[in-house]
Amino acid sequence: MTVPRIRILDTTLRDGSHAIAHRLTPENVRHVAAALDGAGAWAIAVGHGDGLGARSVQYGFGLHSDEELIAAAGGVVSRARIATGLLPGIGTRRDLESVYEAGARICRVSTLCTEVDIGLQHLRLARELGMEPYSHVTMPHLLGPREFAEAAKLVADAGSECVYIVDTAGTLIGQPCFWFCLFFEN
Repeated sequence: MTVPRIRILDTTLRDGSHAIAHRLTPENVRHVAAALDGAGAWAIAVGHGDGLGARSVQYGFGLHSDEELIAAAGGVVSRARIATGLLPGIGTRRDLESVYEAGARICRVSTLCTEVDIGLQHLRLARELGMEPYSHVTMPHLLGPREFAEAAKLVADAGSECVYIVDTAGTLIGQPCFWFCLFFEN
């Protein structure tokens, strides 16, 4: 029997920022990122909880930019990759280029499963920049299995290395935010 390889992508320094009104500091980030790296995390998501470009009156001003927080994390890790989140319509090309320069090497493009097409350009751009692009597809209950497979194929064809199937509504197995991951063989 082959034991599957388990990779942990920790989102404390991105999703966790919601709980503290996006008030992470570079010092906070360095402390947590160093501990996660030491614990063997494969990747560490860093930045505003609502993704790149969200530092605004609509989503909440954080104390520091995504670039500052990503650079802080990148300065203390030796093994883990630094990830960022991008929601099309909020994050822009310039945002993605800027965090790549700051040290992000994974881009998780998040879209509703019925709208994956709006994230294809972001997946392609991440790949062009030299990042690992991943798709974070939410609300899978809105599509049947065949339609969801077609959506997953669209993002795979655009270069996504994995599709995270995120049950944000808790309708697939009764537990909110259950994640499935489909990795593609290249």
